[in-house]
Amino acid sequence: MFIDEGIGLRENLPERLQRDFAKLRKYYDEGDWFHFDIFFEGVEATVKGYYLAGKISRDDLNSIFRKYGIL
Repeated sequence: MFIDEGIGLRENLPERLQRDFAKLRKYYDEGDWFHFDIFFEGVEATVKGYYLAGKISRDDLNSIFRKYGIL
């Protein structure tokens, strides 16, 4: 579990994703790996859903997954 600070995400991602990423950041900064991991499972599903619905691009999907260590 990590967040790659070198990978930026576009600023106008859907608001829900921005809130989810802020919550992940909170868990990460606190070193709360249990909650980070559990919450990230839901975030991963949400990201995939947004991609399939056409609300984020393939580049967004790849950037998010690289930033959070999925790819």
